[in-house]
Amino acid sequence: MNTAIHRTAIIIFIVILLGGCTWKQQQKPVRTESAQPVLPGEYFITHHLMTDQGLVRTSFAEQDIYLSESLGLWMDYLVRKKDQTSFDQQLDVLLTQYLLDHNLLSWQIESHQKSKVNALVDDLRAVATLQKADQLWQKSVYQTTAKQIAQALKNKNMFKGLLTDYYDASAKQTSRTITLSYIDSTSIKELISLQVFTNQMANHQLSILKNAPRQKGFFPKSYDIAKKSYSFDQELNLIDQLYIAINAEHAQVDTSTIMKWLKTTFQEEGKLYGRYELSTLQPAVTYESPSVYALVILYALDQNELDVAKDVYYRMKGLQTQDPLKPYYGGYMNEKDTHSFDNLLPLIAERELLNESVIQ
Repeated sequence: MNTAIHRTAIIIFIVILLGGCTWKQQQKPVRTESAQPVLPGEYFITHHLMTDQGLVRTSFAEQDIYLSESLGLWMDYLVRKKDQTSFDQQLDVLLTQYLLDHNLLSWQIESHQKSKVNALVDDLRAVATLQKADQLWQKSVYQTTAKQIAQALKNKNMFKGLLTDYYDASAKQTSRTITLSYIDSTSIKELISLQVFTNQMANHQLSILKNAPRQKGFFPKSYDIAKKSYSFDQELNLIDQLYIAINAEHAQVDTSTIMKWLKTTFQEEGKLYGRYELSTLQPAVTYESPSVYALVILYALDQNELDVAKDVYYRMKGLQTQDPLKPYYGGYMNEKDTHSFDNLLPLIAERELLNESVIQ
């Protein structure tokens, strides 16, 4: 067969295959079922990272490691896509695989063994995502599970009235620090709606963001609760800074300096790197990160910077394997490996751009 014809035939077959997946979903006579097409990134995750048990692998190299971070991000995507069937499958994974006896989520499953330590940011994400699902589909298990996790956070994962990075069930010990990127202001507000936190308790958490000192407009890495002191890293991890900026804006904290720097740097360089020196704001690494671009997109959408969101989206997509004939079509690859985080966040950003009609 002629090579060009053969290549065209394969592409048409893949398009039909992807369209077929969507068609099957559309045939279900359920009001809540998603009619959204399967994005390339979604195809990659379901075909290359997801196990038969519905667990999302962290990478190819670490075949038997699964993170609550991946679970939460995937559930977040499915809510944004309004795919209840897939969401319910992941809720079952949460309940049967990740949930610990005290109702916090194991941050990592390795070789079928759950860690007895949780990660605050992942538990908060699960609470917020379950609350979104409840608003969409009004199924009692969503809010019941959200409240169980929220109550466990209040009971186990606080020190001196503040949420902390983790609770270690083996040592029965709570962290004494809070990483600022973990202070998910939207999720914390859901703790109020679940009647687990009072307004005063929630405001106490957000005060760590509101009172944070700045260096060149950027935020500290963490806050030591016992010492009542903030700590800066010498390098700015843009993923951390972008999460903080998004959460700070949701808590009515001004982050315009960060947005201005991002816009200027991207316009001048045509790209953003993963880390920058705090002292000089010069790149500390040579790599670009699809997760950084995804968070810039979400941050820009929040700020109604639609042109920025679109420009960064096209740069991000340039890092994706877009040739349907390549083995890892739809994936954000680092040579022959990948990371779930670097695929899930870009997928969320792309879906949000579609939901907001910024792209088609």
